[in-house]
Amino acid sequence: MPISQRSFVSPARMLLTALSVVAISGCATSYPSGSNQQEARYVLNNDAATLLENESLNNFLSQAPASGVLNVARSPWGDNVEIIADESYLAASGRECRKLRVVAAGGSANSALVCATPNGWVNQRVVTQIGMQTVEGRY
Repeated sequence: MPISQRSFVSPARMLLTALSVVAISGCATSYPSGSNQQEARYVLNNDAATLLENESLNNFLSQAPASGVLNVARSPWGDNVEIIADESYLAASGRECRKLRVVAAGGSANSALVCATPNGWVNQRVVTQIGMQTVEGRY
């Protein structure tokens, strides 16, 4: 006895209808409004990031464009240095970070990494440095 085409199509249509209902109901799920969601926070255990306590340096890091330059008498990277800020980027931790080039009065240059926190910018550890090229962890 041959299987009729109608008896085969009916279960397939029912399965397709059921899957469509499940997919649509997932899209209709309501989520809490933005006011109930918590802001992403930066948390790493054993993080040795040091808060930059220089207000003018914090303001510079928050407002300077890429390649912005600031000369400071005292900094975490030494005295009388020139700080050149790269473009800021959003790290995987959810923080805004910037790579810096720090040039000492004698002309020697080093790289530094800073990231914004609710309390101000922190001096973040650069993971590796090869010559003048820094390979860093984008947290």
